[in-house]
Amino acid sequence: MRKCFSVLVILAVFFVSFPVQAQNETHLSSVTVDIWPEYDQPAVLVIYHISLSSNTTFPAILNLRVPAQAEVYAVAVSDAVNGLLNAPYDRTVQGAWATLKITANSKDVQVEYYDVLVINGTARHFVYNWAGDYGVDAFTVTLQQPVGATDLATNPALTQSSIGQDGFTYYQSAPLALAAGRSFILTTDYQKETDTLSTTGLPVQPAQPLTANIPGRETSNNILIMLAVIGVALILVGIGFGLYKWNSGTRRTGNTHTRNSKVQKSSETDDVYCNQCGKRAQPGDVFCRTCGIRLRKDD
Repeated sequence: MRKCFSVLVILAVFFVSFPVQAQNETHLSSVTVDIWPEYDQPAVLVIYHISLSSNTTFPAILNLRVPAQAEVYAVAVSDAVNGLLNAPYDRTVQGAWATLKITANSKDVQVEYYDVLVINGTARHFVYNWAGDYGVDAFTVTLQQPVGATDLATNPALTQSSIGQDGFTYYQSAPLALAAGRSFILTTDYQKETDTLSTTGLPVQPAQPLTANIPGRETSNNILIMLAVIGVALILVGIGFGLYKWNSGTRRTGNTHTRNSKVQKSSETDDVYCNQCGKRAQPGDVFCRTCGIRLRKDD
C-alpha cells in the first residue's frame, strides 16, 4: 500500500510539473520591450519585439503573461514577404495576470498593449513587470521620454540615452540574460505640467519609403505628359464643336426664307377666334360679329 501511494505521488508530481517543463523548453533568443508613456493615449503603450530561438518548431505556442488590466491592442507575427500579420491568440485571466496564448508561425512575434498610468496632479508613475515565463538570451528595455516630461527617474537606472529619428529621447537598458522564472521590474516616475500626448504635432509620415515602385505614385514627368494629353484633347474637342456650330448656322441661314414663308402662309389661313366670347370670326373681320369687341390677331 505504501509503495502504491508513493507511485501515485510521483505520477502526480510528474503531471503537475509537465506543463511547466514543456513551457520552459521554449526559449527566446531576444526580447526588446518598448515603453512609451502618454504616446497616443493617457496610458502606457508597451510593445514586445520577441524572437524565438532558431531551434523552435513551428507552429509554436507562446504563453505570455501581461497585466490583467492591460488593454491588448495587437498580436502579430512577422512575415518575410507581407510584414506583420495578425496572429491568433486566446486571453485568460487569473489573478493579477492575463495569459495570452499565441500561435506563432514564425520566430518573430510582436505584442502591443496599453497599461495603466498613475496620474496625480503633475506627477506620473507606472511599473512595468516582465513575468519571466521564458528564458531570454538578450532582454532589453527602451523607454521613450514623453513630450514635456521633466525629472524622469527609473529604477533600475537606464543610463544609455539617444535621440531617435522621430526626435524623441530614448533611454535603454543593457542587454540582460534572464533565466526562465526570473522577472524584471522597471519603475518610472516623472513630472508633466500638461496632458499633451507625444503624438500631438507630429508630422505625417509615409507608411513606407516613397520610391518610384510605390503603387499609384506618379513622377513629375508622367504628370506633365498626362496634362499635355488632356490639353490637346480639350483643344480638339473645342475645334470639333466650333465646326459643328458653324455648319449648323450655315444650314439654318439658307432655310430661313422658306421657313418664314411657311409661317406667314399658315397664319393667313388659320382661324381667328374672339378673345372675349370665343366666337370664330370670318376671314377679313376686324370686330367680333357676336359681341362687337375688336378682334386680336397675332402678327
